[in-house]
Amino acid sequence: MRAPLHITVATLTLAAALALGQMLPRVFADRMPQTAGTSLLDQVFGEARRMISDGMIQKADEYFHGGVRIADCTHAETHAENHFALPETDHAHADEHDAQPAAPPRDPWSWINAHIHIAGHRHMDGGQARELIPWYWAAVRVEPKNVLAYLLCASVISQELRRPSEALRILEEGIRNNPGDAELEIDAGCIYLNRMHNSSAALACFERAHVKWTQAQEAQSPVDGDLKLRILFYLCYLAKQRNDTAALGRYFAEAQALNIQSGRFTAIQKMTEH
Repeated sequence: MRAPLHITVATLTLAAALALGQMLPRVFADRMPQTAGTSLLDQVFGEARRMISDGMIQKADEYFHGGVRIADCTHAETHAENHFALPETDHAHADEHDAQPAAPPRDPWSWINAHIHIAGHRHMDGGQARELIPWYWAAVRVEPKNVLAYLLCASVISQELRRPSEALRILEEGIRNNPGDAELEIDAGCIYLNRMHNSSAALACFERAHVKWTQAQEAQSPVDGDLKLRILFYLCYLAKQRNDTAALGRYFAEAQALNIQSGRFTAIQKMTEH
């Protein structure tokens, strides 16, 4: 019953916003934003659209974890990173669920959920994960700039449903809507490498991710050093596979310059030693 309730509320909210968006330009014609390309949803929702999209992701995560919020579990890495880790590895949750203090409710259904079902921690698998797809689909339709929604949707389709080609199509749509995002390229590369066994296509994705990360840094946008280290790991891995010692040395030097000591950096270092 909870899923139809959430979907109904979200649908009614969107319908009301669209109706309001049609009305406002007529009532406040001389005071509406004049920015080219600004949509009605942008004018009406603003940050609310992203909040709705994030809320749909949160509900999907709760279903995946058997009703337990993602915040109630200790994750070593981000959810998307867990799904696409190192070559030939899969999503694992060993030793990641230490008990955490209960967080205050953040949405109207928190109290109800806590009282009408047992919040035992379990994971969906196989065909059960199909139930998550409508949530992620709705999240990206509400906010096409929500990169995490694309990452998680592709992750479920590739890992749980074993449909890497469809997952790649989801990521390609995400890249079209977020052309400067490096992480979408990384996850596409991981699917090509781990699921499709297409090293050349994977390399192209990781190289584009490297370019996009560098461009963001040069534009003085906020950048994540760990994300670049992840890119460099795969570039080093593929350079090692094709015996390209020059590229391996170049990427290792970039990894050293980040000055991030982690298991991934240690793995890169070991590649250069053998």
